[in-house]
Amino acid sequence: MQNNKIEVRPVSNCVGAEITGVDLADPLTESAYSEIRQALCKWGVIFFRDQNITPEQHLSFGQKFGDLHLSKTIGKVPGHPMVAEVRKEPDQTRNIGGNWHTDHSFVEMPPLGSILVARELPETGGDTLFANMSAAYDALSEGMQKTLSGMSAVHAKKKALQASNLSAERQVSAKEMAEIGEAAEEQFVHPVVAKHPETGRKILYVNPTYTVRFDGWTERESKPLLQFLFDQAGGPENTCRFRWQKDSVVFWDNRSVWHYALNDYHGQRRLLHRVSVAGSDVRA
Repeated sequence: MQNNKIEVRPVSNCVGAEITGVDLADPLTESAYSEIRQALCKWGVIFFRDQNITPEQHLSFGQKFGDLHLSKTIGKVPGHPMVAEVRKEPDQTRNIGGNWHTDHSFVEMPPLGSILVARELPETGGDTLFANMSAAYDALSEGMQKTLSGMSAVHAKKKALQASNLSAERQVSAKEMAEIGEAAEEQFVHPVVAKHPETGRKILYVNPTYTVRFDGWTERESKPLLQFLFDQAGGPENTCRFRWQKDSVVFWDNRSVWHYALNDYHGQRRLLHRVSVAGSDVRA
């Protein structure tokens, strides 16, 4: 039991912190839970090393933070229907999450966050990038912040699947589209400037994978401003990079960070297990 020795070590100035002194195989004490949740909200993503946990312990850790969220389109771990597989096989060229994005921003209540556990890793490659959307908002000029205030944007699942938006290696076949079915049509309108329900910080709530256009604008009118915001938010000063190791655990706050799974390990297997926590409203 190590739940009374927690240390939080930031890995950059604006996003990401490594947490030591806790064994996630053990039930969290209330004190440990409070410290971890505060670190998650403050740093956007938290990292744990050397955590040899079972799927049951993975689920138990996630359930401490809220009800669990189940993706409609991702594979599940056999025997554990609430644990998703983030899998890429050696013969595949497309990975899961290989663009900057916020998970499920095309639904009314996106997940609060996700917890990934490394199960199989390539010898090299497969890092994950994170970007802080509160810091991205803070870096905008006062004039741009005023311009965005009160605006909304359309987020659509289909944008991530349409060939015109994808590189060659990310093309989605007609068969895959048919398998996704009605889920491909999901979309929702969110405020461009949201507010974190726990910290109160403002969030730039758009992302390159799912944000189609500003509400009331055409896609052509929206593209230049959206691209400016995407470029600003994904700049290196606003990001951190996590190098996975065996038994690493990553927990990101889906309300306030983007993430990007690098697809630089063709010919190798990469398998992570994911448990997602159901959302809390960022519109308040």
